[in-house]
Amino acid sequence: MDYTIEKGKITVLGSEFFDPQATLECGQLFRYKKTEDGYVVFALNHKAEVKKEENNVIIYTNSEYFFEKYFDLRRNYGIIVSELSDKSLIPAQAEYGKGIRILNQDPLETLFSFIISANNNIPRIKGILERIAEGLGEKADGFYAFPTAEKLASAGESFYRSVGAGYRAAYLDKTAKAIAGGFDLEKVYDMSTDEARKYLSGLTGVGPKVCDCILLFAYHKTDTFPVDTWIKKVFVDLFGYETTPKEMSEKLLEKFGNLSGYAQQYLFYYKRGQ
Repeated sequence: MDYTIEKGKITVLGSEFFDPQATLECGQLFRYKKTEDGYVVFALNHKAEVKKEENNVIIYTNSEYFFEKYFDLRRNYGIIVSELSDKSLIPAQAEYGKGIRILNQDPLETLFSFIISANNNIPRIKGILERIAEGLGEKADGFYAFPTAEKLASAGESFYRSVGAGYRAAYLDKTAKAIAGGFDLEKVYDMSTDEARKYLSGLTGVGPKVCDCILLFAYHKTDTFPVDTWIKKVFVDLFGYETTPKEMSEKLLEKFGNLSGYAQQYLFYYKRGQ
C-alpha cells in the first residue's frame, strides 16, 4: 500500500484496501465515534480522525507512527485478497470485504474490550468502555485515555458494576489485578498461537471466543478463527451442517490456515451485509 507520512497526517493513496467504515465497524474495536465526514478513533492515549477524501484515506493525528502500525499500513492486503480468491476459497467474500484491515491494538485495551463483549451488543460495549475511560483514564486531547493496569486494578468490582458491566464486573476486577500483579501480556507476542491461547485462557473471563479475538485483534495471530453467531451461520453455508463452536473453529482453521483471521473478517462482514 502506498502512503505518505507528514507532520499531523498520514495519506493513504487509494482506498481499495482500506475502507474506514468496513475496518472500524466490523466488530474488532469499540473505541471510535462516527462523525459527519468520517471517524474519530481512540487508542490508549492516542487519537486520530479518519476520513475519505476523493479516492484517498486521510488520517489526521499527532501520533503518525503509532497509527501507521495500528492500521497495519505496511502489510499488502492485495496479496491476501488474491490468495483467498485465486484458491477459490471465498472469492466473493474477499472482494466484498477487501477494504478491511486487521488492526494492531493494545493487548490490555483489547482484553478488556472483549471480556465486556461477551453476550453483549456494540452500543453497550462502547458505553461501558467509555465510562471506564472517563472514570479511570487521564484526560488527553479532548478525550479520556484508556487506563493503566494499575488504575484498572485499584478500581474494584463495585466500580465495574457502576459502569454497567454486570456479571462481567468480577471478571474485569480479577483480570485487572492479575495484570497489575505481573501477568505479562507482552510475552504473548513471542508465543506460538497454541501457547498463547493456553496462557491467556488462565485469565478470568477469557473463554475460547474472547481469547481468539484478543489473539487476532491485538497480537495479529491470523491462524485463529473466532466463532460468533454470524460465523456459525457462515459455517452452515460453507459445510452444510451444524456442530460445536470448537469443531467449527478447527474445521475453518484447516480450510484457511494462516489466512484464517483475514478470512474470518471477510466472511463475517459479507454475511452481516447480506
